[in-house]
Amino acid sequence: MIKPIELSEIKGVRDISREPKVRPRTERGEATHTIALVPTTYLATLWPDVREQLSKAIDRSKGRWSMEMLFASILNGQQHLWVAFDEDKNVNGVGTTELVDYPNKRMLAIQFLGGNHFNDWVWDMLDRFHDWAKDNNCKGIEATARMGFWQWLKQDGFDRSYVVYEKRFDE
Repeated sequence: MIKPIELSEIKGVRDISREPKVRPRTERGEATHTIALVPTTYLATLWPDVREQLSKAIDRSKGRWSMEMLFASILNGQQHLWVAFDEDKNVNGVGTTELVDYPNKRMLAIQFLGGNHFNDWVWDMLDRFHDWAKDNNCKGIEATARMGFWQWLKQDGFDRSYVVYEKRFDE
């Protein structure tokens, strides 16, 4: 009997069967979500609920970030933690942002984004990020993200400014 090959076993092939299907911005999600900026005084209480949703994004940082360092960055106010929770208070989405001051302008950087049922909350979170950026005198929003996020970001008026390539040395 021939054993079926799993896509994960083939080098260079990515299984996208579990990737979320991107709904157009005009077709809002089925669930109602509230998007909230989490005060640092609630970070330790909420961390167990958001840690797992941020883990894939941390893994994609290729060692640049650890969960502990992200926690510290949020706790000291460098980054801001956002959550999308449904009517039953389940946290389905998590994001972090950072105000970045360049010599000529301030930008809001989306640093990490993760969760479940993206189509149900991502548009609302991007709207909140937009409002937060405006309220903080930012001239725009920037993000470094995996290629799949382009399907959402391009619908929200983002331009693809550059692509990041990296070469890592063995440690």
